[in-house]
Amino acid sequence: KISLNLIDNCSPFKNAFFGYKKDDNQQIQITDIGSGFEMIFTLLYSYYLSTQSGKDLIILIDEPELHLHPSLQGEFAKILLEFSKCSQIFLTTHSPLLVKQILDNNKVLIKVLIKEEGKVIESNPKDLKLSYISSNEINYIAFQLSTEEYHNELYEELFIKYSTRQGIKNFDLDFFQQTKSDQPTYDWMGNPNEVSLHTFVRNQIHHRGECGAASISDLQKSIEVMRGYL
Repeated sequence: KISLNLIDNCSPFKNAFFGYKKDDNQQIQITDIGSGFEMIFTLLYSYYLSTQSGKDLIILIDEPELHLHPSLQGEFAKILLEFSKCSQIFLTTHSPLLVKQILDNNKVLIKVLIKEEGKVIESNPKDLKLSYISSNEINYIAFQLSTEEYHNELYEELFIKYSTRQGIKNFDLDFFQQTKSDQPTYDWMGNPNEVSLHTFVRNQIHHRGECGAASISDLQKSIEVMRGYL
């Protein structure tokens, strides 16, 4: 039999005051500052208490981004990576910022779970196509979000990698049409049947007033194809 003893870590300090001191010397209780501060304080307190006691610590955190400003999520990820050197941490999140902060650490195991047609499948979070870690690409892999920002990044990556002449239209002709055999069935500056879908969507994103907004279906199709080209 395994016996589990639950210990109230705060019991020795039940009459103590844990607070935050502002510049005007005003002191505010941790519980009144906000959930984010309270969560981080609890984490720090538990970590150092276990360290001083020589105990192993297992940390389970569910969606910490709900309580953290985006600018603090990167710093929070650094704290978790530091604590993980001697503790085991399980973290669930919907935040691409947090995933981005830890994605290039080979000591972190990341699993992306996707629900499709009543089944849960695992996606590879490291199926990256860009030459850098992008939050937009993480959103696409983890949540199937086809965004204009990600389309821009993919198009720019292909342009830098494969363009041989100046100009977007020359690149479309040389790479998408001649190299990849994409059909020029879309408008260019009001002229029909001159560029591929990818350049058409790219122009819609950059010149919405003249070209109109890109449709979700065109955006999704173009992103999927361009990912295959990288």
